[in-house]
Amino acid sequence: MSSPRSKLSTNAFRTILARASNKKPSGPPPGMPGYQASNITDTRYSIIKRILYETPHPEIPKMTEEDLERHKTIERAWKLFVRNRKEQQDDELAAKYRMLNNANIELEKLPGRLFGQAQLGNKIALFPRQLKIPTVTPPLNGWNYDFTPRIKTDPKSDKK
Repeated sequence: MSSPRSKLSTNAFRTILARASNKKPSGPPPGMPGYQASNITDTRYSIIKRILYETPHPEIPKMTEEDLERHKTIERAWKLFVRNRKEQQDDELAAKYRMLNNANIELEKLPGRLFGQAQLGNKIALFPRQLKIPTVTPPLNGWNYDFTPRIKTDPKSDKK
């Protein structure tokens, strides 16, 4: 007596298994209790997987003493550059604040209501929607290589 499995060829059996594995798991339809929708914006599960099942990090190549010294020197130079740039920005902001403060003191000394008007400001602050937000990053479109300046024609020379 032969078993039912032996009647199926290996290829047919593989085809049936492939079809079964490709099917989506059936569950309750949306709106019914027990339905679990996968929320794409919810990153909790991916974060938990990343923490629990951390992938092994590739080995960092061994550095010689010279390479390590070079690396540390570059790191220190970069940190020094960033610190100097930050100090320069802080100094610029402090200078702007001092000038603004001095201007307010000068306005306060002047007779009249100029100081009071300067301190009122705009109570209804409307922000233009088309205004671009200033950023430190360069624009996405980059440089316009096809730019050609307009040639201004002199209207006096055309009348001759």
